[in-house]
Amino acid sequence: MKLMPLVYVTDMGRAIDFYTKLLPASNVVTTSPHWTELNVGGASLALHLAESVDHDGDGMALSLDAAVTLEQLISLLSEAGIEPSGEICDQPFGRSVTVTDPDGLVIQISEHSKPAIAT
Repeated sequence: MKLMPLVYVTDMGRAIDFYTKLLPASNVVTTSPHWTELNVGGASLALHLAESVDHDGDGMALSLDAAVTLEQLISLLSEAGIEPSGEICDQPFGRSVTVTDPDGLVIQISEHSKPAIAT
């Protein structure tokens, strides 16, 4: 069994464009008018077409771990046409920033602090 987060979208083409820009190392594994699966570093993200979408924050959220600093990530995303939905925020685990997909799903992207090394 593998974990496959599922994101409901109202426009498959627009969603594929957004998520492949957000996750530039992803590969489209399968696509149809109603379903797309992206391989993201060995994990999967599924996009499922829906007539309407309600991302009101109840239930589940999508979170990503940044492979670069958030400043570098924001620059890369801006070049791809994706702007953050807010400022970088300090968190107990490090820092985070959010982006919003075309259907209003808020996605948190985190930069975790490196644990202190005991001396």
